[in-house]
Amino acid sequence: MESAFLKMDIFFLVTTITVALLGVFIALVAFYVVRILRDINEITRTVSKEAKEFASDFHAVRTDIKEGVHDARESVQEGLDTAKNYTKMVAGAGIVRAVSGFFDALSAEKQASKRRRSSKKKASE
Repeated sequence: MESAFLKMDIFFLVTTITVALLGVFIALVAFYVVRILRDINEITRTVSKEAKEFASDFHAVRTDIKEGVHDARESVQEGLDTAKNYTKMVAGAGIVRAVSGFFDALSAEKQASKRRRSSKKKASE
């Protein structure tokens, strides 16, 4: 009977040591799993925060682009209006130049006519 109790004591001793070692091993694994989960949680928070900021920035860029397109359309329209006004101004300047040339020619013809008349008078005297 003593050998049966000795065998039971050895079995319980080995089982206790095995359970204790497994407990320590499981505790270490659990410790590292908790650290990994905390890191994953932190990474998830960071990614979530950055995604929100990116969405906000993207919305701002999209708004700026829309405003820029609107501004570009206005600028193009202003440029076209300016070109039309410039064309009108150039055409107006051409008309003014033509009218001015006409009056200069008319004035020159009057002066030439006066000179011819005065020459004729001098010649007749």
